[in-house]
Amino acid sequence: MSLNEKNASKLEYLHVHNVYENIASHFSETRQKPWPNVLKFLEQSKPGSIILDVGCGNAKYFTNTTDVYQIGCDRSTQLAQICRDRNHQVFNCDCLQIPLRSQCVDLCISIAVLHHLATNDRRLKALTEINRVLAVGGQALVYVWAKEQCRNQNLSTYLKQNNTNKQKPKSASEMTKEFCVESIDINLPVHINRSNFVHNDLLVPWKLNQKKNQEHEPQMHLRYYHVFEETELKYLCEQIPNCKIVDYYYDQGNWCVIFEKTKI
Repeated sequence: MSLNEKNASKLEYLHVHNVYENIASHFSETRQKPWPNVLKFLEQSKPGSIILDVGCGNAKYFTNTTDVYQIGCDRSTQLAQICRDRNHQVFNCDCLQIPLRSQCVDLCISIAVLHHLATNDRRLKALTEINRVLAVGGQALVYVWAKEQCRNQNLSTYLKQNNTNKQKPKSASEMTKEFCVESIDINLPVHINRSNFVHNDLLVPWKLNQKKNQEHEPQMHLRYYHVFEETELKYLCEQIPNCKIVDYYYDQGNWCVIFEKTKI
């Protein structure tokens, strides 16, 4: 998918930022259990470390330890408020421009954020910005949705949550429903939840739970995603100045990278 900066920003505004503002409370309710490998990464922190969570959501990766300083940022004002209500230090910003000085963070995580950016240039810019705020020797862990949701005969957690995943996978022809983002004159396929990904750029439905006894239909919101192929995230990280890739792996339907800042 090819978009200029203006249209990429508009797509993200309509189908990422606005959506999370509307679904923040329900989204937070569904995001309680941290990924074990993310916790393992955070456990390497030393006393006095500064830890940054870029796109922190409801702050589910904030720990109860008092010997490190944890801060988070998120584009959604509603999600940030949920974090503040839990007494976490969180501020609002776009991941493309983090309002922190360079070389001030020891560990950084960004979990399920980068795949909401609509162009390669914007994804690279976000990764470069994370590397900018890292201290020399500091490390970052980034998770993105993988296009491959079945690997080595094992279904991802995403597919396992589908009660009907024992059925034959949907073919590309069965998943051709498209949604027109009229303001930027582009059609994007609408993904069938809990099924294999066919397209790289798509809209994923979020059905917003309604209060009991309400008669109207549940609200449907469409979130933009760019799902990553195997080498895609690694290739982006290789373009970041002054950093090296420490590890690259697949974890339950996500491509994951750990990179380290090597010099100023």
